[in-house]
Amino acid sequence: MDHKYNIGSVHPLAISVSANLKDIRKIPVRLKIATGNYILQTHKASFSKNHTSSTCKLCSKADETVEHFILLCEKLDEARIPIISKILNNGSLILAKVTTSFPVDLIQLIINPFCYVDIYVNRTAFEETSNILEPLCRLLLYNLHNKRYALLANIDNLGSRKSNF
Repeated sequence: MDHKYNIGSVHPLAISVSANLKDIRKIPVRLKIATGNYILQTHKASFSKNHTSSTCKLCSKADETVEHFILLCEKLDEARIPIISKILNNGSLILAKVTTSFPVDLIQLIINPFCYVDIYVNRTAFEETSNILEPLCRLLLYNLHNKRYALLANIDNLGSRKSNF
């Protein structure tokens, strides 16, 4: 969570632009992902000393890392595709106003778009990030989270039905 902020102030990822309860409910998922506390199969495998597979339970094609979860798992495409193009378009427009000497990492942009803008250097870009880009990123992560858990619940239900026979 690379961001210049003052001690005692709230990180922008934990702030909702609106007082809408739906937006506020999305904050914990976002913070878990940003702080590395969102449990994916790779985490489960490392905690279980590799007695649990790190392979994604949804697609079974790769290890379920943050990158796989956010960008690559084809089972989550339905939740990802409509929003990711908006993030890319808006992110490009906002970041074009900020002079950066380093490349933009899409995963980092989605997890914490504030790492590319500084309120003290370019207030307009910071406000656009807060009002436009960050809510889109939060929505994407929340939708991916919900889709993932719905699919995992279906997999668990199918597995328990098979074991009952």
